[in-house]
Amino acid sequence: MTFVNGELRRIFAAELLDRIAWFVRLRWAAGLALLAFAAAAPRFGMPQAWGRVWLVALAVLAYNGVLHALLVGWRRGERAEYGGLARVTLIQILIDLAALIFLVHLTGGPASPFLPFFTFHMVIGTIMLSARTMAAVAAGVWLSCAALFVGPAGTLGHPPIPLQMRFAVLGTFACALGLTVYLTATVSSRLKERGVRVFRLAEELRDKTAELETLLEQMRAIEARKSRFMLLSAHQLRSPLATVKTSLDVVREGYVDPASPRARRLISGAVERVEGLLRIVSDLLELAKLREAMQRAPWASGVNLAQLAVDVADALTPQAEARQITIVSRYDADVVLARGVPPDLEYAIENLVHNAIKYSRPGGTVELDVRRDGADGVVEVRDHGIGIPPEFLASLFVEFARAANARRHTPEGTGLGLAIVKEVAEAHGGRAEADSRLDEGSSFRLVLPLRSEAAPRVTKSEQAVTA
Repeated sequence: MTFVNGELRRIFAAELLDRIAWFVRLRWAAGLALLAFAAAAPRFGMPQAWGRVWLVALAVLAYNGVLHALLVGWRRGERAEYGGLARVTLIQILIDLAALIFLVHLTGGPASPFLPFFTFHMVIGTIMLSARTMAAVAAGVWLSCAALFVGPAGTLGHPPIPLQMRFAVLGTFACALGLTVYLTATVSSRLKERGVRVFRLAEELRDKTAELETLLEQMRAIEARKSRFMLLSAHQLRSPLATVKTSLDVVREGYVDPASPRARRLISGAVERVEGLLRIVSDLLELAKLREAMQRAPWASGVNLAQLAVDVADALTPQAEARQITIVSRYDADVVLARGVPPDLEYAIENLVHNAIKYSRPGGTVELDVRRDGADGVVEVRDHGIGIPPEFLASLFVEFARAANARRHTPEGTGLGLAIVKEVAEAHGGRAEADSRLDEGSSFRLVLPLRSEAAPRVTKSEQAVTA
């Protein structure tokens, strides 16, 4: 057979247990039939020795009771592995055959009417066990019967049958045993191979079903995420628009003089709200681009993260100077991605550095660290600002999420920046991480896979950039 033993065990363990149960039930019937035969033998003029068949019947019923108790335990799950079941099957077949040999001896040896039952046991054993095992068992049975048949008939209590006839019986018996094992093994082997193929097809079907269920769950999650995103987006856009409309209605309806300071304040507030809306729309477009158009993005080979970080630090230095913030940068020159989208990576790094500046206190320090960590490149941005509440860290990278202390410190902000950072990291096969202690500062990391070959040198200064 072509299937592996482990697969055989997995497929046929339960089936073998069912066959053992069937064999136990059959043995109860056989034991009772032997008792009936022993009781009827003297009444029908059978040889007196045949009446001792009841000894065999009692022995069969006794060890069948033990097997029945074991079977009850296996049914409860105490022991049902294929190897143990196969050993017990072999043992019970050997005991059955030993009892049958003794029964044949009691009922006339080569003239016993119970000789055909050996072939029945060969069929059952070959179905339940391997053909090689049953061939060895058949050889042992034949040798035992040969020793029994060729002995002195008078001493053994057998009918006086000529020696030539005994040898003829033994030859026929050997052919019957061998053919039974061979034919049964041929048929059962094909059936088992078909069983394995059916099992494999069922396994493939289960795997495909599981994959489909996983895909359906993912689709449901995507739809739920889209619905939530649309709800949040609508909420974030509706509130500023309502404020803008209210302010403009007050001026349009003439409730205030358009040239008055109050009207100018209303219009200035509306302008600020519109600018906030534009920032939200811009971030939403950026997020949509990342989620829907990564296959069409400008992917490049050998993207130097250190160079991108230097460009970001240089670009944000004036903003840091205005807030009296110092940017301290450290770069490893060999931090290079195998493939990446430079504009998106630069946007993500810029977002982290911009947030660090925004949420730092005047006179503080922002640390920008680009390093190699095994097979990954790490871009880490640390600040010593207001920090993030512990209960908010789990939802930090969710769209429109902003902690209460962040809103108080800096009212403007869309809550989409970190969601974009997460999308960029995952699009490049990496991840975004964050650690923070409230009122002590935060640390954000982009962890991205790298290539192994040497990277080009950083073209800008690797010294500390101080605002």
